[in-house]
Amino acid sequence: MDEQRASWATKINYGIGATGKGMSYGLYGKIELFLLTVLRIKKSWLMPLIFIEKIWDGVNDVMMGVVIDNTRGKWGKFRPWCAVGALTNAFMVVATFGPPGALRSHPVGLFVYVVIFYLLWDMTYTMVDVAYYAMIPALSSTPQERDQFAMIPRLFSGVAGVPMAFTMSIAEKIGTGEGEAAWGSGLLRLAVITSAIYAVTSVYSAAMTKERRLPLLALPEKEREKFSLLDALKILWNNKQVLVVVGVMILFNMAANLTNGAGGYYFLFVIRNTDREGMLNLLKGAANAVGLFLFPLVSGRLGRKKVYAGTLLLPCLGYIAMAIVNRTVPMQSIFIPLAAATFLACIGYGSMSVMQSVMLADGVDYGEYETGRRNEGIIFSMLTMLSKLAGAFSSLATMLTFMVVKFGGEDATEATPLAQKGISFLMFVLPPLLLLCAYALYKTSYKLTPERMAQVKESLEARKREEARA
Repeated sequence: MDEQRASWATKINYGIGATGKGMSYGLYGKIELFLLTVLRIKKSWLMPLIFIEKIWDGVNDVMMGVVIDNTRGKWGKFRPWCAVGALTNAFMVVATFGPPGALRSHPVGLFVYVVIFYLLWDMTYTMVDVAYYAMIPALSSTPQERDQFAMIPRLFSGVAGVPMAFTMSIAEKIGTGEGEAAWGSGLLRLAVITSAIYAVTSVYSAAMTKERRLPLLALPEKEREKFSLLDALKILWNNKQVLVVVGVMILFNMAANLTNGAGGYYFLFVIRNTDREGMLNLLKGAANAVGLFLFPLVSGRLGRKKVYAGTLLLPCLGYIAMAIVNRTVPMQSIFIPLAAATFLACIGYGSMSVMQSVMLADGVDYGEYETGRRNEGIIFSMLTMLSKLAGAFSSLATMLTFMVVKFGGEDATEATPLAQKGISFLMFVLPPLLLLCAYALYKTSYKLTPERMAQVKESLEARKREEARA
């Protein structure tokens, strides 16, 4: 099979695009904590907003996939959206963390402001995120290089995210005032810094990343056809393997979101040490890096089927260890054993971040095999769609739990014994249950084995040769 190799310059330039993007997204992971504890938005207002908005934004991801696949131009169909999306999204980050002071004393007006910019942030992030990861199949068709293109951005994002592991600690130090006032002003200043880095690295990557030229990839007439959102939904519905990947990833991302989100509350209101939260987040980043490096190495030796299964089950062992530590170790001595258990769980999360991109890239090839048309934009819109859906359900679970234990928002922000149990439930009890459901779905329904994908790619190459001769 004739394969066109991508240069390492292309791989590095592509990875640079994830640098500021990862920093900005890491900061935005504190938005719910910011809304609850700094702005004190009511939980009863936030819960329907976050859930409904993220469901809508999941649909918006598919719409963006349609826009990408209908884009034509000398920059291709991916890179323009990487640049435009990053510039507008960077502005929305600053706006969300910086509501005008006059609104602070008007709860309804403040909430309207939050709704507008929260919505605009998600919509603009969709532009850059869908386009960025949808580019992978257009950069290489070999499994080895796709593994690299899926891994390298996570590596850049992980390294750049090291300071973001100490987000709340940095916010306290660079903010003015004490407590919630320092968190608010510090998070705004961090938003300005990360947004500047975000804009520069994303535009550079979009300008310098070179797509490979594949004259035989698609049927000419079908490539020139425009298609609608309804066509996109039909494409997704008919590609059952992509739907399986979506289901697995929603469950997996829900587990990750719950642990990451609850971790911030755990260190702020239970352990009351933001520096230790930063240290734990740093270890999480290191564990993710281990998973990133292990995925291409181990999958080549053991095969992807075993690695996929291990990726889904390994975090469950970490969660079991976390629960045991929480029950048996005194609070003053809990950090080191808790960090060791978390490190084990996060190796699997690092591997999964590569795994989902590789599975969807295979889904692109499988979709072309079934329909004769490549739809990278639509299928890779699943990456952000599933992230938004997972975020919706994890936010709903968080808000419902906090309502039950009467914590945050309009309630007291002191961790009662009941609130501590609620935070622990979100952090390491519910996530492994979701992971076991993801494993069951993968084991029973995912059919794109390496052997099957070899047959698919061979058939596609034969079809292209026939078309070339014709």
